[in-house]
Amino acid sequence: MDKPFVFFDLGQTLVDESDFIDHFDQKFLELLNGFGAKIDQRGYGAVRDSVIRDRRIGNGSLSALIAEICSLVLSPVYGRVISERLEPQIPKARKDLFRFDDVAQVALRDLADKGYEMGLIANQSEDIMDLLESSSLGRYFKVSVISSLVGLKKPDPRIFQLALRKAAYEAAECVMVGDRLDTDICPANRLGMKTIRTTNSLFRLQNPMSECENPTFTVSTLSEILGILERIH
Repeated sequence: MDKPFVFFDLGQTLVDESDFIDHFDQKFLELLNGFGAKIDQRGYGAVRDSVIRDRRIGNGSLSALIAEICSLVLSPVYGRVISERLEPQIPKARKDLFRFDDVAQVALRDLADKGYEMGLIANQSEDIMDLLESSSLGRYFKVSVISSLVGLKKPDPRIFQLALRKAAYEAAECVMVGDRLDTDICPANRLGMKTIRTTNSLFRLQNPMSECENPTFTVSTLSEILGILERIH
């Protein structure tokens, strides 16, 4: 076939969220201990990782993460209280600490130079559009389907179908690149897309729980993407 159309997830796939995650973890841990949790950083990390590994946060909202960790180390009643303390700080932290991954920037440029068309399918708040604009990387994407702007969230197949219609490609002509087996890989596989899982995020902890969660390819860095796409077509 001709060159496939390449869809990307954003969070922890193209966007480096590591500084934001460190900031959030520190603030959350301080609040947990302020309410009497008595947990150190290592213990917190182990609990957080178990919540991610065990698929206890749905499509991945921070409020769900807060609620689950509170129920495990403190009491479920504190989930809402701590969310109300943390969530007003999140937009500014996202703005200050989100950035496009350096390797991702090179990968996008190389794909564009080789004539690949690209798009986004992402569960993100609409402020992510500011990052796309300020970074100038938005120019690489023919299609940008952002959950907060279209009223749909992955893994709902309708958000993928909407992106396919906007791109004017059939599923079999497309590749989905993302870090989550449940919200990126499985729904794309079910629609007949090829899939590439990235393992440089917190969601590397996920293990396949069904056939649809087995990616077509797995990479540890986006620098491997071009070589894989060249083999596909």
